[in-house]
Amino acid sequence: MKSKFLILTINIGSTSTKLGLFADEMPLFKETVNHKKQELSQLRNMTERQSFRRQVIDRILAKHPENGKTIDLIVSRGGLTHPLNSGPYLINDAMCQDLKGAKYGWHPSNLGPLIAYQMGEEMEVPAIIFDSPVTDEMEQIARISGLKEFERKAAFHVLNQKSAAKKAARKFGKSYENMAFIVCHLGGGITICAHRKGRIIDGGHGLNEGPFTPQRTGSLPLKDVIELCFSGRFTKDELEEHLMSHGGIVSYLGTHDMKQIEENIKDGDKEAHLIIRAMCYQISKDIGAMASVLRGKIDAIVLTGNLCYSTLIVDEIKSNIDFLAPIEIFPGEDELENLALGGLEVLRSKDLSAIQAY
Repeated sequence: MKSKFLILTINIGSTSTKLGLFADEMPLFKETVNHKKQELSQLRNMTERQSFRRQVIDRILAKHPENGKTIDLIVSRGGLTHPLNSGPYLINDAMCQDLKGAKYGWHPSNLGPLIAYQMGEEMEVPAIIFDSPVTDEMEQIARISGLKEFERKAAFHVLNQKSAAKKAARKFGKSYENMAFIVCHLGGGITICAHRKGRIIDGGHGLNEGPFTPQRTGSLPLKDVIELCFSGRFTKDELEEHLMSHGGIVSYLGTHDMKQIEENIKDGDKEAHLIIRAMCYQISKDIGAMASVLRGKIDAIVLTGNLCYSTLIVDEIKSNIDFLAPIEIFPGEDELENLALGGLEVLRSKDLSAIQAY
């Protein structure tokens, strides 16, 4: 077995591009480039978006030329494809076509596998995704929506959700596959899921459901949404942008800069305090819903994601739900590391044919 594998990891989010290079589990570098909304809004189509993110990645790699010559595997965060199992999938033409055409929905994460595939062909190394956000382990009863034409679908922060759950399990000295957790990924997107025996059996779709977030509306009153759709104020694309990028906290306060908002609250901004409390209130209600999914048999409630760096937010949520179960907190996200670990598992197996086919 090779002494050290070199694994390039790519995580493209709504407003950031993250790149990491790992020698087995050890990071050689990790870098995040945050993008201004104005520069992203000028990108008119998929080709321009992909080119922009690829240029960002190339600039990062150019700063680390000594590490870019012997890469064994490229691992990208997954995009919105058809439902998948957990674990690794080889990126292929069929996956890329679905992501380019937004056949199953558009999110900037669609760009990651496209770029990984492109780079893999150039470097002549395989490119995979691991624990895709559309990993689907939901139970059948959770799929029923209330309208026969629609089925509830899985779209969660699976990578960070499962990583945080496994960390919690280790703290308990048990296996993730033998425990029951409610895991809350709290970041630019928010997903709250019920984990039982190593599977995410239910949760709120990260783009369609759940509490409002710094920029997304979450669930909305249905009749009001219908009125908005036919108001003539928006095209379809404009309305989607309005709800996904200009909703939530930014729609009320004009910003989603949490540090600035917390400073304003310290200075006596009562409206800002109310909005943050309302977001935490909605998060807490969805935690309660997942508690009912698990029938109250909960080993722990796990809070993770960048919003967990906010003591104000964490304390507010804890005050609402601490009667349900012990609470474990893992601030931030380790998605680049988690992608690397998934890739390392594949490389150590020495059987790339075992990677699932899309």
